[in-house]
Amino acid sequence: MIKKILLMVLMLAPITVFAQKFAHYDSQEIAKVYPAYLTAQTELEALGKQYENDLQEMQKELQTKFEKYQNEVNESTPANMRQRREQELNDLQQRIQQAYQDNQKSFQEEQAKKMQPIIQKLQDAVNAVLKEGGYVYAIDKSTAASVVINESISIDITAQIKTKLGIQ
Repeated sequence: MIKKILLMVLMLAPITVFAQKFAHYDSQEIAKVYPAYLTAQTELEALGKQYENDLQEMQKELQTKFEKYQNEVNESTPANMRQRREQELNDLQQRIQQAYQDNQKSFQEEQAKKMQPIIQKLQDAVNAVLKEGGYVYAIDKSTAASVVINESISIDITAQIKTKLGIQ
């Protein structure tokens, strides 16, 4: 009796696997047309350019001071004056490095602040579509580089997600 039940379970197991619904979507395709994402990207690009310009200005200042140092300092320049100029150059170089690190940290924080709500909305839309459609799971094609998706048995839910997000 137990063997018969076990045999039936083993025979039905593959059928239940095939009865499950699988889905896939493309978050990059969604991002290309999602207004909130596009706005955030534009703002982040502007911030990145601002930080880049600030650092370039500091680099120009360092270059100018270094050239001035090379032109003014020679063997007859007193040691204390030479040391003071070298210290100014070192201080400026350290300020540039600190500004770079601060800008990088600030940019990452701003990126997280702007993108987190967008990512959460996308995830909520995916979850809603999965629940409504009775899907077992969904794979994001744009981030699943090593996963091969058999699109003939998996349903593309990108359009449904866009609709949930109010896009199209």
